[in-house]
Amino acid sequence: MKRRLAQFDLVKPRFPKGDTRMEGFYASTDYVNGLAEQHPGFIWRETQENQPLLDRLWGEGYLYTLSLWRDVQSLKDFLYNTPHKTFMKRGSEWFEPISRPRVVLWWVPEGHIPDLHEAHTRLTRLYDVGPSHDAFDLRSSELPTVLY
Repeated sequence: MKRRLAQFDLVKPRFPKGDTRMEGFYASTDYVNGLAEQHPGFIWRETQENQPLLDRLWGEGYLYTLSLWRDVQSLKDFLYNTPHKTFMKRGSEWFEPISRPRVVLWWVPEGHIPDLHEAHTRLTRLYDVGPSHDAFDLRSSELPTVLY
């Protein structure tokens, strides 16, 4: 059975959406999403964000990305070898530091589309038990615990 990499990234903006200090972030989202969608390892991303559910699961004011990738290397290539890297470097301008992991990865069967509940379960698992086969991050993606 083929597997795909699910990726969830949680951020908390420093300022409200209309604040001029967030313009650089919001002005770049379509561009960055387009870069992802054109990457050869990209499969899918959620485009209809469920803000009310997100608020219930994590509290008000968070934003997220939920996507599927062919594999870890494809995701890393997009993050670090495209113009996305420039925007990542500016993250501290736009987002509050989060003391716990804010990105979680996990494997899903080909054809499965993850949802926000699943992402919450996986990120909570990463908080509670650390990197494992069921929930890991980019730093732990090379560990044997995530290999099939």
